[in-house]
Amino acid sequence: MYYKTKASRVGNTSLAALGERIISTVVKSGIDEARSSKQYVLLEEVNNRYQQAIMPDDAKQLSENISFLFNQRNQLFLEMYDYVNGQTKSPDPETRQAAAKVFQVLNKYGRGLTSVKIADLSVQFIRIIEALKKAELVPAVTKIILAGMLAEFEQLQLDYEDLYLGRGNDSTVRVAPSSLRKEMENAVKLYVEELKWLANGADTEAWHTLYRNVEQRFNEVNVSATRKKADIATDSTNTTSTTETKAE
Repeated sequence: MYYKTKASRVGNTSLAALGERIISTVVKSGIDEARSSKQYVLLEEVNNRYQQAIMPDDAKQLSENISFLFNQRNQLFLEMYDYVNGQTKSPDPETRQAAAKVFQVLNKYGRGLTSVKIADLSVQFIRIIEALKKAELVPAVTKIILAGMLAEFEQLQLDYEDLYLGRGNDSTVRVAPSSLRKEMENAVKLYVEELKWLANGADTEAWHTLYRNVEQRFNEVNVSATRKKADIATDSTNTTSTTETKAE
């Protein structure tokens, strides 16, 4: 059986399913030697990378999460700005004095800060947070009861940066299935050939059963692929027939 040729005839998703099924079959066989062989270890390693590459991209959900944090962070900054600005008009002299010190930091870039470039905005928010956390401002922040809002604002900034930077790293590291396909096909081929050699060498019913079961995994994937093509062809034929009927 030309296993690499068979593996090359199925789509990326079917190849991923084939890899998972072969590994699952070997694990369920309970034959430790079949799981510790050189080519099995290689197949498992390549399969793990291939499965990761074939996973659906969650970029849309990630973008939504980033946008949510971005808006929450900006909104909280404006709430802090307006709150402290209001405290500068407090009838209590000590509160007014403390608020004035804090507002001087918050107002460094003005209330329109949230409309600047995204990259610049993060840098300026970080500077504001660092300034408000300085020892000389802690009493003033405490006096106007801003510590809780400041902590929440800092956490939103950290969460936003983690997601935003993580998205960039993920897009850099992410590998397309097509770039791993030949490696995956070859890993499958080498393992099945090795398995056949091991089964013949051991010459026991357990080994021969394992080998037949792995062969069956190829048949299952090929049958699934064939059925999918047949379904597509049938749908196409039905659509054409319906169109012709309407035309009549």
